[in-house]
Amino acid sequence: MEQKRKLGVLLAILSVLLLISGTFAWFSFTQRAINDRSGNINFEEVGRLHDYFDRASGNKDVFAENFGDAPILVRVKLLEYMEINGESLVQADPQEVAEGNAVQPIKEDTGTWTPWTPEASGNTVGQRVGPGAVFNARARWTVGWNPRAATDGSGQLNAPYFMPTFNRARDNHKTAAAGDGRDWTQSGEEADTSASPDGTNAGADATGVTHPGNGTDGYWTNGSTATSLLGTPPDTEAGTHTARQTVIQDQPVMLLSQWNALPVRNRVGNFWVVDPQTGWAYWANLLFPEEATSFLLDQANFSTSGIRGDYYYGIKAVANMVANTDGDVSALWEEAPENHSDLAKQLVDEVRNGLPILGEMEPGQTFSMRGTQYRYLENKGDGNHLVQTANFHQITTPWNIILGVEGYNGSSLDGAAKNWYNNLPSVIQRQVQPVQKEFTGAGADAYIFLNWFSNDARWPSGVIPVVGTPRAFILDFEHPAFTAALKNDFAEVDPNGEKKAFALSIAEVNKLSGPGKAFPTMNSRNMTGGWTRTPFNETHSWMLSGPDAAAGSGTFNVVTHWTNAAGVFPQALSMILRDQDGAWTSSI
Repeated sequence: MEQKRKLGVLLAILSVLLLISGTFAWFSFTQRAINDRSGNINFEEVGRLHDYFDRASGNKDVFAENFGDAPILVRVKLLEYMEINGESLVQADPQEVAEGNAVQPIKEDTGTWTPWTPEASGNTVGQRVGPGAVFNARARWTVGWNPRAATDGSGQLNAPYFMPTFNRARDNHKTAAAGDGRDWTQSGEEADTSASPDGTNAGADATGVTHPGNGTDGYWTNGSTATSLLGTPPDTEAGTHTARQTVIQDQPVMLLSQWNALPVRNRVGNFWVVDPQTGWAYWANLLFPEEATSFLLDQANFSTSGIRGDYYYGIKAVANMVANTDGDVSALWEEAPENHSDLAKQLVDEVRNGLPILGEMEPGQTFSMRGTQYRYLENKGDGNHLVQTANFHQITTPWNIILGVEGYNGSSLDGAAKNWYNNLPSVIQRQVQPVQKEFTGAGADAYIFLNWFSNDARWPSGVIPVVGTPRAFILDFEHPAFTAALKNDFAEVDPNGEKKAFALSIAEVNKLSGPGKAFPTMNSRNMTGGWTRTPFNETHSWMLSGPDAAAGSGTFNVVTHWTNAAGVFPQALSMILRDQDGAWTSSI
């Protein structure tokens, strides 16, 4: 008799938070009262695991979305099971099983399935190692997400589109499963509130689909809209949703050992890091409200070549999504007893401390962000803060050598500052606020037609009008030569502007100098040395002397900004950062 060939692909997607006595139990992290230094703030945090699958093409997109009100920490574990003619491909040692040191995978008990634990391959991950290596010949995965042409022909995509969840119930942990994807309970039985073939919330005939879409690659594109697939709570939300893009993946999926070898500045960002001891893949950043991670899994192809008889292959994704509080993070390690590595705990700690609480800082205070020292300059209000690199050797550049450019906007210095910003870690870039696309008081409207310059960075001009002592510390803006545009050139948050780094203006340096300010003394400005963005005239610009200046560091000078030896200086750079009130740091 011809053997009967069957394909059963179980896509069991389950969001669980605690492992208790060998079984998974739901635990709600919503409605926490969070101490925010000065009082209690009640807020909720929750995420939704997405699984889009198309059996025919093998497209399988697994990622997480934060639809809550506060940032969360996310980790996902992928587990597999395969059997041929009823026998599991993974066979644990009976003695190890008897001694409690190993688990024999059982199809009906997804808690016994084998975690995906890959090996390192270049700067990413490769084949499975350990017990799961037996799947390599048949189950071929593509992890992470690489830029590709949009399916609608609109050009190159740096991040895929997804449809935000319609299930915004904060105490419900079902997955947004689309196409051939299925939301299953831990017991392996389909959730009785999933969509049935005729589109109703049936029960016995439920398909396990909870989310619109057919599961194919690039199904959602820019401008795509959808309504809820289901008709009753918690799986529905009134109105139409519009597709959004996930965050852009900073780096490929990697192992903890590869993450640990990265420079400190690159270890927090938008990418996945796998702990091979447990199989947990950690999102190496906080996931902020209304954001979605990049794909952990992008493609899952299965080869049936040479199989005779019945076969079955299943993938289960388990997600932990918790608030950034000490108690909730402790649950990751204490309430789900596994052999968590010290590096996994270090990664989570670095993510939690990715940025400081700027609102608690004093002017002039220095702090570190991703391996670079900064100086806090000023509270700009509304949660926005002006900061500057504490070491002025960030870039070395002339003020301008671009012919036809008469001011700071579009100058060599402006371009170098923007390039520096473009290379910042994404965890910092996302907090940078947009400022004016073009600064006023940084061009011809700031020109002074007097001979104040010395053409030598070592010596302050003796005729620059100043207030008090020491000389060239505070400029006398009452002098009529200073134009109104120059005196009012301050970087401000502009929603229609651009995110960038910039040089301070002399108006800003003047404002920030003096007792109780970011630069209380002349010497405190020595690491601010370099160009300001304020021109003096067509060929000269204002600068601050560095620590090697013979006449004293931190002094105002006017020097040429064209192509000669005196026109190239190391430079400190500034930005306006959004603090978000520190509600996403470990200090709450």
